[in-house]
Amino acid sequence: MENTTLHAQDILKVEGLRKRFPIRRGFFQRAAGWVPAVENVSFSIERGKTLGLVGESGCGKTTVARMILKLLPSDAGRIMFNGVDLCGISDAEMKPLRKEIQIIFQDPYGSLNPRMSVGEAIGEGLRMTGVRGAPLRRRARKSCSPVSACRPAPSTGTPTSSAAASANASGSPGP
Repeated sequence: MENTTLHAQDILKVEGLRKRFPIRRGFFQRAAGWVPAVENVSFSIERGKTLGLVGESGCGKTTVARMILKLLPSDAGRIMFNGVDLCGISDAEMKPLRKEIQIIFQDPYGSLNPRMSVGEAIGEGLRMTGVRGAPLRRRARKSCSPVSACRPAPSTGTPTSSAAASANASGSPGP
């Protein structure tokens, strides 16, 4: 395992993460064995950087993400976020930190609603953290602007993708 020192530039550091799921059998569903889902996963992300966790279906990508968010308990390992050991905090202490950590799933059809514009999809996540009204629209537009992913819809001012705007205007899907 690598050095456990959290460098000042690391926003997230995961070390030796492990998760095994029980194989249950019999009337009382006792554990007859264990299936390793994640074994000894370690990585760090520097402030301002992005990490893509890539692998075959069923290799543990989502399990790792769920353990980082404490939506699933880990069997072993350490997760440090901004210097805080996430493995040692309660669910109540974790809740505000979830606003700062986000999972983006690899399957856009399972993650994105095709009836929503890009701006609406971004806004949905912001709404879950309590952002509403003008601040929501402003932050959604700001998130879209670096990649020119959306523009304001003429009637609502809510950011929308050009394909969604074309579909709304013509009644048929955009390009």
